[in-house]
Parts: sequence; C-alpha cells; structure tokens
Amino acid sequence: MEENLKTSVLKSMGSVFEQSRNCKLNDAFLKKSEPELRSIAGYFQVSQEQALLIAVLFALNYKEYNVTLLDLVSHFDCNPMKMLEYSGHFETLFSRGILQSKGEYHKAGLPSAGESLIFNNMIVQAVVNNSPVPEISRQEQKNIIDLLEQFYLLGFQRSEEEITTRFLFMQAEDLIRSNLHYPLIKKIDDYHFCIEDTFLLIYLIWKTLSGHETVDIETALKGTFDNAPKRINYMQQIISKKNALITHDLVEIAEAGFFSDAGMKLTANSASILRESGITIFAEVKKENIIEPATIPPVALFFNESEAKQLELLQSLLQEENYAKIRKRLQSKGLPKGITALLHGLPGTGKTEAVLQFARETGREIFKVDISRSKSMFFGESEKIVKRIFTDYRAYAKRCERMPVLLFNEADAIISKRTDIRRSNVAQTENAMQNIILEELENFEGIFIATTNLVSHMDPAFERRFLFKIEFRKPKLPVKTKIWESKLPGLSRKECETLASYFDFSGGQINNIVRKNEIHEIIYGMNVDFDNIVDYCRTESLIKNTGNRIGFTKA
Repeated sequence: MEENLKTSVLKSMGSVFEQSRNCKLNDAFLKKSEPELRSIAGYFQVSQEQALLIAVLFALNYKEYNVTLLDLVSHFDCNPMKMLEYSGHFETLFSRGILQSKGEYHKAGLPSAGESLIFNNMIVQAVVNNSPVPEISRQEQKNIIDLLEQFYLLGFQRSEEEITTRFLFMQAEDLIRSNLHYPLIKKIDDYHFCIEDTFLLIYLIWKTLSGHETVDIETALKGTFDNAPKRINYMQQIISKKNALITHDLVEIAEAGFFSDAGMKLTANSASILRESGITIFAEVKKENIIEPATIPPVALFFNESEAKQLELLQSLLQEENYAKIRKRLQSKGLPKGITALLHGLPGTGKTEAVLQFARETGREIFKVDISRSKSMFFGESEKIVKRIFTDYRAYAKRCERMPVLLFNEADAIISKRTDIRRSNVAQTENAMQNIILEELENFEGIFIATTNLVSHMDPAFERRFLFKIEFRKPKLPVKTKIWESKLPGLSRKECETLASYFDFSGGQINNIVRKNEIHEIIYGMNVDFDNIVDYCRTESLIKNTGNRIGFTKA
C-alpha cells in the first residue's frame, strides 16, 4: 500500500512536471491536471497551486539544477508578472519549511530573481521512504549562543551520517538567511563566503566557545563532507593557506605536533569581530597585566650620554604622530612594521622604569608579561601560554586607541641560549617557548620591548629580531651626582658629588637609600643628616668597599 502511495505521488509529480512545460500557468492547464494536483496536494496537505510549485521544484531539484524564480518562469513560459499571483503560495511553502531559499525575499513577497530555491531534503527523504510529510517547525533562537549551537548540532548529525552534506549546507543557508538580525551572522554574511567556508567558520566559533582553542582540520572536515575528493580538495586549500577564511585573516593554521595533526583556530581578527558582536572568546586580559599610562607616576631619569641618545630616539619614535608616519614608511618600503627593542644591562640601571616613562609620555598602555609564570610545570602547556600571550596582545591592541607596548620584563630565561634538549624535558620546553617567540617576532606588527640583565647569555637567533639594542651601564660620576641631587634635594652639591664618587651605586641602589631615609623620617620624626646617609650607603652593598673612608664622617 505504501509503495502504491509512493509510486502514485512520484508519478503525479512527474506528470505535472511534463504537462506544465510552456503551460503559461493558464486556467486550462490547472483544470486538465486537476487529478494529479489533487493527489500531490493531499499528500503534502497544500493547495493545488502549491502542489504545482512542489511538483516542478521537486523535479528540478532532483536534476540538481540551481533553481531560481527565472527558471520557473522559463519552464512555464509565462509572463513574469504571472508569478505575482503565486507570492502567497511561496510564502506558505517557505513558512512550512517545504521550500528553502538561499536569498532574501523580494518586496513583492517572492524570492529574489537570482536566488536559489531548494526543496527541503527532509521532505525528499519522506517521499522516498514512503513516510508522512513531517511537520518542519522553525526553531526560534533565544540568543546567538543557541543559534551557534544549532549549527554545531547540524554538523554533529552529519558526522553521525544522519544527514547528507547537501542537506547540512541547505539547512545552514536557511539558518543564516533567517537570522541576519544577529550582528555576528550579518558580519559573517557580509563577507559573501561560500557556504562551506561560512559553515566552517561558525563551527570553529562554537568549538572555541566550548573551550577548544584549536580544532583538528581532518576531523572537522571528515564530519562535514561525505564526498572524499571534495573533502581532500577543500583540506588542501586550507593547508596551503589559499582558503578565503585564511586570506581574510579569520582563521589560522596551528602547527602540527609530533603526535597531532594540523589544526586550525580563530585569529585575533575573528576575536575582534566576535567582541564587536557582543561575544568574548579569548579570556579578558587581567587588570594586573595592564598598566595604564595615567597610573604611572612621573620619574626623573638620568642616563649616560650613550644610553640617553638611544632612549631619546626610541621615545620620539613612540610619539603617536611619529609612530604612524614610520609605520606607513616602513610598509611602503616592504619592511617589517613592528618596533622591537631590547634593554639590557646591570640590575637597577633603569630599564623597566624607562619603559614605564615611555608609556606615560606617549600615552600607551603596557601589556606586561611575567615570563617566569609562563614556565608551567606541565609539559607542553608553556608553549600554549606563550602563543596565547601574543594572541591576547593582538586582540587587546585592536581595542586600544594607540598601539600598546608588549613588555617582557626580566626576560633572561626566555632569550638565553638554547640548550641540548636531550638534557631534560625542561630544556625541551624552554627551547619550544623560544621558538614560538622567535616565530612571533618574525612577523610582529606591534611594539615589543624586553628587558634582561644577562645579555651575554642571549641566543644569537634573538639578536636580529630586535631593532633597538640599548645597553644600560652603571651611571658615570656626573650622572650619579644628578641622581643623588634629584632624590635627596636636601643634600648639598658637594655632598652629592662625594656620595657619587665613593659609592658605585646604580639608580636602583640609590632608590633603596632614599626609601630608608623616608622610613627614618616617619619613625623618628626628624630629617636624617649626611652621616646617616653614609651609614645607609655602607650597609647597601653586600660587597664591602675597601677604599678610603670619607674623611669628614663620624668614626
């Protein structure tokens, strides 16, 4: 009985399809085909006019035509205005989910002339399987997250081979067309990607929201394409970085590990688009890692002439007007736009403070990184953390009015000479971290400054990555005198010169003396005298000075 029903419906649709050629949609044709139309209408629970549209579109879709409204006009050989009489019927078929469109509706209530009309694959399967026509209700989305999950569930059905790739993409198209009111969907749609790229991008977004920063390429595509050659060709586009998602900087390839296949993940640009749409995928940067320029107190810095000239050039470069011009010039010459600087020298010589003052005076935020905290005890995690630092920096930079400074403070451990990985897992992890930083700096486009006390141990591979390499030496006598004068204005010029000549201190050590002075004044309620300052100086250095004592101090 079911076979007779299936045969009857298919024969009726075939007959209507053939008889409707060049029928001009006149009343005589409808009357002549009434028995077949009644059979189709009864099965689909539609009107006879709607049954006519179903029969023709079913046959055209079966032939895999890219069916449009113009194709229907051509098939019927009717005046295009005649189709206006069917606008209400189209709306009914679309609202019931029997038909789907890849485009938007025309003002007259019809699909746009060039947009594809698709017969719902669930209906096709019902006909072929002798099943009743299913009720296809459009699931209303509570929010964008629910919508993204529905895309993912479609992909899950495909991976379980419950639906075909063709049906997957048809359903995805329908979800996109009916949800353009969501800013994210509209932004994605504005790229005019093919449906394969669009679905993959949305799939990656959902996986990232679910905690998977990287998605295995082969696994994702196996679950999407049921045709092996198409899957392989598409995979080659991605791996060769010719895919539109990669060329538009929305997706990037993650390096394959020894035990893993190549992966793909969203870029900082995608994160920015999501953020603009009210969705955050990358963790918000912790406040303690960001230093606002307005929170940095002004500090007078004094350097030797050599350092002062180089620092003045770097500070001038970071002034926004100069920075913009320099980036534009470098780009026009085909040169890297990133500004990288290594500040190296003895502890307490003002390296970190110089960066802080640069940021304050040029109005730039500092994205500060404590590398020692990135050396995770779990093997393999450190590399991910370092990679994430640069990803977060790029995403954060897009939100800043001016390019922020990425500061690797006390980066001794991370830029030191690489060691033999056979020695330990720790050495292997440190080398992997260095390789990631070297790779990131190769194409870096922001402002990167690293400070280190042990430049003699620096790996040669880092040397060319730094545009500026500024050595901070201990201040010479005139500079030390100025530091003492600025820190302790109560001392005379002669006393400052005496302290500068007798104690070979860095600026950081002089700061320690000043702090002791402040503590003394608070506790004892009285200013310290020169003799007290000398006593503090004597206890500052763990290595005792064996030279002459200052002649006019107390014994």
